[in-house]
Amino acid sequence: MSFIAFPLRLENHFLGRTDEVQAVITLIRLMAATPGGSWKGSRNFGVRDIFEGARANPNAARDAAERMNRALSDLCITSYRVASILKEAPASPDIDAYVVKLVSSADESRMYSVALSP
Repeated sequence: MSFIAFPLRLENHFLGRTDEVQAVITLIRLMAATPGGSWKGSRNFGVRDIFEGARANPNAARDAAERMNRALSDLCITSYRVASILKEAPASPDIDAYVVKLVSSADESRMYSVALSP
């Protein structure tokens, strides 16, 4: 099954398509760039505010993972869940970097990584 790709683009007069994993990865990136509670479709969508306060909150990565999983559940996306969020060594001291690990609900050996710099 194909999914609509973001950003929305036309390809041969149809909206661009992608596979399920890429669609969920794109959604995770959108969540990281969106402030919590700013989208009416899901009050759990958006974790930018958590990442912005991460230096003062040692539980920020866990809190962001929990909120992302609640947002996926709100959107009836049950095939993947956020297993963990790990802080990476930053390329610049002013920019935090994270890796989000996604796991398939059907086969936990299928894991995917998403690099974020919110």
